[in-house]
Amino acid sequence: MSGIDTPHTLAEALEVSLESSGRGDAVGFVGPDVPIEVLLASGRPFGHLPWLATDATPWADRWLESSFPFWARSILEQWHAGVFDSLETVVFSRADDASQRLYYYIAELQNRGLLSGPVPHVFDIALQPRDSSVNHTADAILTLCRVLDVAPTALSEAIVRANRLRRTLTDIELGRMTDGAFYERLARLALWTNPTRWISDLAIPAQPAGRARVLLAGSLPPDDRLHRTVEATGASVVAEGHVHGLTRLGPALEAGAGPPEREIALHLQRASLGPRATIDRARWLAERAAAAGAAAVIVWLTREDEALAWHVPAQRRALAKAGVPVLMLPAARWQADDDTLDRIAEFCTETMHATA
Repeated sequence: MSGIDTPHTLAEALEVSLESSGRGDAVGFVGPDVPIEVLLASGRPFGHLPWLATDATPWADRWLESSFPFWARSILEQWHAGVFDSLETVVFSRADDASQRLYYYIAELQNRGLLSGPVPHVFDIALQPRDSSVNHTADAILTLCRVLDVAPTALSEAIVRANRLRRTLTDIELGRMTDGAFYERLARLALWTNPTRWISDLAIPAQPAGRARVLLAGSLPPDDRLHRTVEATGASVVAEGHVHGLTRLGPALEAGAGPPEREIALHLQRASLGPRATIDRARWLAERAAAAGAAAVIVWLTREDEALAWHVPAQRRALAKAGVPVLMLPAARWQADDDTLDRIAEFCTETMHATA
């Protein structure tokens, strides 16, 4: 894929499903913190399974409880429809409760003969800050290498490639001034495909300054509607704080003296933003807002992200101490078909007026 140079062509690229690779060895993944080094070393087409924010999910609704986010329903519905049949395997991350539970449901439905499609595999990451968790994750990385026919000796070179991608994505993030919707689509494309195949051909739109800078954090947004709503008020989302944002791979991995699988495991533990990551989310959010130069923060949390909701009071206090206005939107509908967009528009308009 090359020549991606406008929001229009990004939007077109997002319509291309992963199965269009035409290869039977393609790999899908679901959830955060699946090690990109293993995916790159495999030499296979790969990408997160895409979701459809507005399509109905009648088959998936028969099996999934209300605690599953809608993106998981969309993935199961598409799986049942055969959208992912050309994939060889799909890796589900244990870093997220919904992706882990979706793995078990899909495996059980396949065992019952009610679902076909690719072979599911769980990446058994452990995120507790202790040495045994790092060792456990390193073993899980080696297991994933065996599943994808990757020689562990190939991981060192893959770290170099992954770091090059991390630096590129960080540079893109640091240059953001406006057009948040473009960057949301870009982040989704970099999630749903292998970005190393097209990132060097990407032309960034002109970035005029002068807009109020907004940080959007919390749950994974369904599409670019939240960003477009902010843009319509004269402000712009210049950074995200969710598991699948543009800088989801974290900073460059500084390799130590250990085996590459252990270094990757350490990096995953330190960089994870998943709901099971043991980070001070209030401090992290305040620091993220400061680094982005954000004049305001929107924390959009869907009702299924119960683990993240526990941090709201501390996050509110941390941002108040930093003097940053915040709009908290807990228990929102993931499809953003409630009053979310109206409340975002009102908040951004009032905030810009107050700081003008």
